[in-house]
Amino acid sequence: MMAIAGEANQIFPSVAMSDHGIDGEVEFKDDDGKASGKRIYIQLKSGNSYLRTRKGDGSEVFDVSNERHLEYWISLPADVYLVIRQTDELTGQQVIRWMNVTRYLKARKDKKSRQIVFAGAKLDMEAVWKVRDEFFPPSGRS
Repeated sequence: MMAIAGEANQIFPSVAMSDHGIDGEVEFKDDDGKASGKRIYIQLKSGNSYLRTRKGDGSEVFDVSNERHLEYWISLPADVYLVIRQTDELTGQQVIRWMNVTRYLKARKDKKSRQIVFAGAKLDMEAVWKVRDEFFPPSGRS
């Protein structure tokens, strides 16, 4: 995450909230390249065991081990992104995906379930810039 944020020219300081399910944050720079205070929180997971395929519909599911994380994530002043790094079993390549779990949790009907249907998108420099642009919409930038 640090390397990807750095490649996107954003700031990734790790934070000491890991017992609550936060491993770091990305602070976005404004159009002048200065720290803006606008941020997202990051929950990092690495390994193929974090996602399972649900038999009923084939969805990838992340099981939240501590239900208190769900309430905590929703209560934070910035959105939490779940980042999962896995190894593709066919190619051996590392695959890193992420999703905004705050939006997911707020939108879903079953507020008590500890299952998150993981619809993670590829995490790379462009993905970080896309989220940054939600805070600072492009104005003639190409």
